[in-house]
Amino acid sequence: MKRRLTVAAATAAATFLVASCAGPLDPKTDDPQTLVVHSRLSPGTQGADVYASVVRQFERENPGVHIKNLHNGDDIFNSFETSRLADKEADVLLVNLYDKSFSWTDLGATPPVNRYLKDWGLTGRVQPAALKAWTDDKGRLRAFPWMGFTWPVLVNTELLRKAGVSRPPRTMDDLMDTVRALRAKKIPPMSIGGNDWSGQKFLMQVMQGYLRPDAARRVFSKGGYCAEPQAMKGLELFARLRDAGLFVKGAQGLGADQMNADYFEQRAAMMPAISSTIAAVPPAVTEHTEVTGFPAPADGTYDKPTLYNGMTSTGIWVTPNGTQKLALSEKFVQFLYRKDIVQKFIDRSGYVMNMRGQRPSSRLPLVGRSVDVSHSDDVSEVVMPDNYVPAAVSTPLNRATSIAYTPGTGAGAMCKALDTAYRS
Repeated sequence: MKRRLTVAAATAAATFLVASCAGPLDPKTDDPQTLVVHSRLSPGTQGADVYASVVRQFERENPGVHIKNLHNGDDIFNSFETSRLADKEADVLLVNLYDKSFSWTDLGATPPVNRYLKDWGLTGRVQPAALKAWTDDKGRLRAFPWMGFTWPVLVNTELLRKAGVSRPPRTMDDLMDTVRALRAKKIPPMSIGGNDWSGQKFLMQVMQGYLRPDAARRVFSKGGYCAEPQAMKGLELFARLRDAGLFVKGAQGLGADQMNADYFEQRAAMMPAISSTIAAVPPAVTEHTEVTGFPAPADGTYDKPTLYNGMTSTGIWVTPNGTQKLALSEKFVQFLYRKDIVQKFIDRSGYVMNMRGQRPSSRLPLVGRSVDVSHSDDVSEVVMPDNYVPAAVSTPLNRATSIAYTPGTGAGAMCKALDTAYRS
């Protein structure tokens, strides 16, 4: 396993993780009653305050037990691999199933948790779809499913009203009419981060308008966009929408933060938004925001507006070091699965949780609305690229996305850029 982890991690093996507390990371030197938890929930991120409060509650309920929190932001995958190579990884990870983490169980970097889920009495708490999403093709449950996500389109109905549009578009003809009406009033129709993951996901969503799920899984896994007629037709649709004025000016150079700001400050009428972003929509904008899918072409694969929906936003991973503190790991995982604790995350952070028997948030109704819409008969769910795109391709694929958002770029240039990402 050590030889097969990434070269980047191997060359960085001497580098310690950045911890929220002082000192280098080595869980084996900590007190046996200290559990080291590595996550993206650093101060200032969505839900971090809720996480901090429940950690304090856990320590109060378990005198003598201490949670040592480590944070690395987007570098958490490399940081975990680095520490694992040195046998100094955290006891528990809170991270999504994405990119490199797909390979960890197969490589032996993290043990499967099937037996723990059963022995710790947690099987009945998890939605069956979440268990399926976190289980690999060999039947191994990679981690305890915890958070999921919705990813619909948000529509500012007040800006639509100013353009004389009475409702969010549901068909491609509706969308083109809406774009023309908004442009006539000098209102940018859609904000997007055309130079990062947000734009990449939306490009793939539009492309799937003509792409059957089996073909989508194939090209996401192996590339070959130029050789797939359905993909080419979807890219041609994207080019038409872009050149018709769907996106804000300069979208090819923007990122998700700018996308969010454009919608939050009502400078654009629409935005594809993952649930963690939906939770941050200002109350004044929430009042006239509607949640929907993105219109599908009449002659395409789907007969309803499309969106992404998933169960893999965050899982609770137990590491080899965590199995050396199994009783403490069990206590912490059971605590995070408790109904009152899960409800705190739903109510106060807007997280979409994978647990049964929880009520929606009264404080963040737009997130609850996104859950309702995402599981309704009014939309179609498309294939999430992240479940199939190889880890080494993710970053190059994001860079290739910018080309697609550049005005005048044809489907041929788009597909070549995407295919090059798989060869790079």
